[in-house]
Amino acid sequence: MSTALSPTHLVTVSNAEDGDLSVYHLDAAQARLAPIARTPAGSVVMPQAPTHDGRQLYVATRGTQPTIVGYDIGADGTLTQRFSTPIDASLAYLSVDRAGRLLFGASYGGSRLFVWDAKRVESGDGAPLQFIDRIQNAHSIIVSDDDRYVYAASLGSDRVLFYGIARAGEEAALIARGELATPAGFGPRHLRLAPDGATLYVIGEFHGTILAIPRDPVTGELGEPVESDLAPSIAHLAHGAPRPPAPTSPVIWAADLQVSPDGRFVFATERTANRLITFRVDENRKLHYASCIETEPQPRGIRLSPDGSLLAASGELSTSISLYRVDAATGALTPATRIECGKGANWIEILPLRDA
Repeated sequence: MSTALSPTHLVTVSNAEDGDLSVYHLDAAQARLAPIARTPAGSVVMPQAPTHDGRQLYVATRGTQPTIVGYDIGADGTLTQRFSTPIDASLAYLSVDRAGRLLFGASYGGSRLFVWDAKRVESGDGAPLQFIDRIQNAHSIIVSDDDRYVYAASLGSDRVLFYGIARAGEEAALIARGELATPAGFGPRHLRLAPDGATLYVIGEFHGTILAIPRDPVTGELGEPVESDLAPSIAHLAHGAPRPPAPTSPVIWAADLQVSPDGRFVFATERTANRLITFRVDENRKLHYASCIETEPQPRGIRLSPDGSLLAASGELSTSISLYRVDAATGALTPATRIECGKGANWIEILPLRDA
């Protein structure tokens, strides 16, 4: 007889093809998941952005009429939809600042970055405070923990862009502070800051490696990047290229990355070989290949639990998600459980339950 579940966290998964969110309780001690609900969101639901206090969740849909949808997160993990606001942008990435005031979006097809006032969006006004054009294939946008700086990835131009946030009353705008060129053909996709803010990590969709970029936590300035090793399990693949068109032979197609809370490991997904890859961070912040494991078909999204002991992974061609235990000493992943989700699973979030 299995031990009763003692939920400690909420897990949400975007199911793009089904247009909803799979919602689960997670018992972190037992590494077990239990389904709560399938919550409607909208056609081609993808990026999620929870507020820092864990009380609200924003998601973006990418169907014929793109929207930003907002939910209240109950203390027990239930989601209650509060609004669905049309926007003029299909977003590959959505972020919210720690204050919960500003939303930031990256549009891959539109090659634009956006800034919204969260309260205006909640009231039904989808007009942005600002948009920035000519960010070729913008794929991600993240905010520093002090709410002062924003970083964005331009996959199509091999650039990482750096902005300051200017605020004046109810208005806000991004002010360009600089940019950094990645290796040619790298395809910068997703970004993550180290816990201490002293490194910005960038995954290359087409090289399958990760750049470690030194960062000044005070000024936000970026230094000279250092590229990681290539995992042996994907070394046989050729470098990828922007899609469409789809490649005619197997190529590298990396997607997501996560950084452990202690800053010692970085995890990445590669979709052609269906791999989760662990990198070790050395004392000079350089990344070294550590280990690899096969996972869900075409792994798109991964998320670490807040303490870094568990990692959840989705696959775009799978109707299940997998949960792994993370070895604290080596970063190696061990399968813990697998549970059904919807079609086109992509984005994952793991949030502490407030009543746990």
